[in-house]
This record gives sequence, structure tokens and C-alpha cells, in this order.
Amino acid sequence: MKSAKPQVNHSQHGESQRAMSPLQSALSSAASPSQAYETYIDNGLICLKHKIRNIEKKKLKLEDYKDRLKNGEQLNPDQLEAVEKYEEVLHNLEFAKELQKTFSGLSQDLLKAQKKAQRREHMLKLEAEKKKLRTILQVQYVLQNLTQEHVQKDFKGGLNGAVYLPLKELDYLIKFSKLTCPERNESLSVEDQMEQSSLYFWDLLEGSEKAVVGTTYKHMKDLLSKLLNSGYFESIPVPKNAKEKEVSLEEEMLIKSEKKKQLLKTESVKESESLMELAQPEIQPQEVSF
Repeated sequence: MKSAKPQVNHSQHGESQRAMSPLQSALSSAASPSQAYETYIDNGLICLKHKIRNIEKKKLKLEDYKDRLKNGEQLNPDQLEAVEKYEEVLHNLEFAKELQKTFSGLSQDLLKAQKKAQRREHMLKLEAEKKKLRTILQVQYVLQNLTQEHVQKDFKGGLNGAVYLPLKELDYLIKFSKLTCPERNESLSVEDQMEQSSLYFWDLLEGSEKAVVGTTYKHMKDLLSKLLNSGYFESIPVPKNAKEKEVSLEEEMLIKSEKKKQLLKTESVKESESLMELAQPEIQPQEVSF
């Protein structure tokens, strides 16, 4: 006995296809919802325009029948029945034109609203991109400064306004800074090297659970947020030895300046004395005759 073949319900399949409305069809084929609605509205207006044109043709035809009746011409039953519907045709034509006017106005309002929404969406997207870029630059600034010994010392001991960081977490940050702010690798092009760094930043912004430098990007993001919110990097304290070097440099410059002033003063005095000597008249000895 042959097994019965499974029957395919073509009617249901056809119904599912027919169930799709013109708007759903436009949405499925359009590149964006706004384009779909615009296409749908245009198609509706075109369809309505054709409908009005057909009604106007019918009106002209009925007017021709009426004129023929006035002239005493005999019409067949179908033509006579059509003439009786003349007022109905006029009403339908007026209604269709009013609908076209209303629909056209609504479509313009809808398109304006859509354009406004698109501009707003564009601005929000632009602000989000700016925020991402700003965050990347902040993170880069923090990571670059973490390579300085006095900054690491502050976070190890929670000194000078820095939050305390365990050595393990500080090590994560230092290792991550070497990945995102690497020295120039001559074996790679600048574009390829920057692309590698950008991927680290991307996963960091996403807060990914991927592993990196012994922890996860999510944990790394939390650590960096903690550092940024601490306020330490708003004004990084200068180490004492750097201050001393700066003071000694200023003193040295001051001494040099004073020596220069003294030298200029000495040269000025010598020049004045020389001019005085030149200004005195020579006294010639006179011969005395006896």
C-alpha cells in the first residue's frame, strides 16, 4: 500500500500572500520606512487620479446620452439606465476630487513630519557619534597618563586625590594602555595599526564580555569610568622632583638675566666714559717768548 502523499494547502499559501496589504508590500521592498510610506502615498494618489479620470469619462459619456435624448434620439435600455445614474456619477466625481485634495494635503503634512523626524534622528545620531569620540579621547588621555610613574604611585597609595587601585587592576590598565596607545610598529602600515587599536576601543565602548589583558572589556570599562569620575585627571599633580627642577631652572634663568643686566650696565658706563674723553678739547702748549 502506497503511503499517502502530504497535501499542500495551496489556498492557505495564496491567502497569506493576498493578505499582504499594499503598505506591507511597500515596506518590505523599500530601503527605509520613510521611503515606503512615500511610495505608498504616491501610489495611492496615482490610483485616485486614474479613478477620477475614469469617472470624468463616464460623466462625458452620460452627458452625450442626455444630449441625444434631448434631440429625440432613441437609446437602448442599458443607455437609459446609465443616464438615470448621472447625478450619482456627479456626486462620486465631486467626492473623489475632494478626497484627492484632502489626501494630497495629508500626504504633504506626513512627508514634512517624516523629514523633520529624519533630521532629528540625524542630529541624535551625530551627537551619539560625538559622544563616542569624546569618550575615546578621554580614555586615551587617562591611559597615556597612567604610564607616568608618579601617577601610578598616586593610584597605588590613593594619594593626591587619586582613588586607591589594587596592583592587579592597575596592571590591567597599564597593559591595556599598551594595546590602545602603542608605539609605532614599522612592520604595519599606520592604517592597519590604528585599525587594531580602534577595535580595542570599540569593544571597550560596547562593554563586551570578551577577554582582554587578563580581564574583560566590561571590567575595563568600569575601571576607566571610575578613574574619569574621580576628578584626578582634571588636574594631574606635578611630582616634587619635577617642581624642584622647575624652580632651579627658574633660578638659573634669573641669575643669567641678572648677569646680563650687570654686563650691559658695565658696558654702558665704559661707553659713556669713552664719549666724555672724546668730547674734551685738546689743550695745545703755547710757546712763551722772553
